[in-house]
Amino acid sequence: MMNFDTARKLLADQVEPLPPVEMGLAEALGCRLAETPRADTDLPAADVAVMDGYAARAGELASGAALPVAFEIPAGRIPRRLPPASVARIFTGAMIPDGADTVVPQEQARVPPDGKVLLDALPSGSFIRRRAEVCSVSAPLGTPGNLITPQLIALLSAAGADTVRVIPRPRVAVLSTGSELVPIHQQPGPGQIRDSNGVTLAALVRAAGFELSSVASVADELPALRKALQHASSQADLIATCGGVSVGDYDLVPQALRDVGGETIFHRLAIKPGRPVLSARLGQVWVVGLPGNPVSALVDWRLFAYPLGQRLAGNPHALQESPEPGILVEPARNPGDRTIFAPALLHPGRPVPQVTILPSKGSHDVATAARAHALARLDIGADLAAGDEVQCFRLDAGEADLRR
Repeated sequence: MMNFDTARKLLADQVEPLPPVEMGLAEALGCRLAETPRADTDLPAADVAVMDGYAARAGELASGAALPVAFEIPAGRIPRRLPPASVARIFTGAMIPDGADTVVPQEQARVPPDGKVLLDALPSGSFIRRRAEVCSVSAPLGTPGNLITPQLIALLSAAGADTVRVIPRPRVAVLSTGSELVPIHQQPGPGQIRDSNGVTLAALVRAAGFELSSVASVADELPALRKALQHASSQADLIATCGGVSVGDYDLVPQALRDVGGETIFHRLAIKPGRPVLSARLGQVWVVGLPGNPVSALVDWRLFAYPLGQRLAGNPHALQESPEPGILVEPARNPGDRTIFAPALLHPGRPVPQVTILPSKGSHDVATAARAHALARLDIGADLAAGDEVQCFRLDAGEADLRR
């Protein structure tokens, strides 16, 4: 069987970002820039006051004489030139009038009964934001691949980039397979189970910041599976199936994919849990076939489907991420012939977290998985002592550090 690293490299070599689209800035949060946006104005567009106070000439303040207030400048008004031997009342963000070269905060002003003001002497340029000190017109505001965060939106919006060209969020279709599945609100009858995987995968898609295009459940029947795959591929960039990828008589997803023209990239890996995982290409649509056991599905989502989706969304590092190192609290061994990805707790530590591998009853143990912060990687033959380093993949999809 193919190993984990080879499978990830196969995907890294083949998965390309989705074609760019033009998107309004408000909708682009969480997407990645596909080209460089540029400022349509200087930022600030003029010299402006940092604080409420008085615009003045620094040279006229040295004498300590009281000066008359010639006029007032609220934000948004174009001021006239400041007459000699006078000051202007000015407010935060307002334009500095010609003739003035400093702003004295109102806390440093005294107003005698005659209405003139006494101002502390300050150096020229005090409390003034200079035109274009943040960026100048036509300056680049980001580079392709940058994640559009609220902070970046602050810059883009201030500099006039109301639309941006981005890599869109991948559309993900969830396809839960199994004739035994019933909706989660329904009490299962004999031989039936609730379709918790479908609900879980939908939640993982949303947590990752992807677009959930559809969620469906389909029986273990080839005609139904073929139809469901074709329908999902018409509205998705990535299909995440769950169940039906092992070697039993009713594990029909691999055959159904072949029947509709799918090209298998890999199927069955030397990992535990999650060995039956499948990756395929159906036209321009990627497919990740996850096992039906819920912990296996969670592991394979995190290791394959999630970074594949991130790569579609324009993250060049998503399938080449470096796991986070941690220090084992207790010994850990892997005497088997598959790489283990064990549910684990991460505890704050310096310089790296402390890691406790959780005892698990198997790939059905959702109670243990619900507690886990990460997957600790135990390579074949690993025999680690407390205090040894172990590599971890965080499970907080959507926050996992694939955003370098």
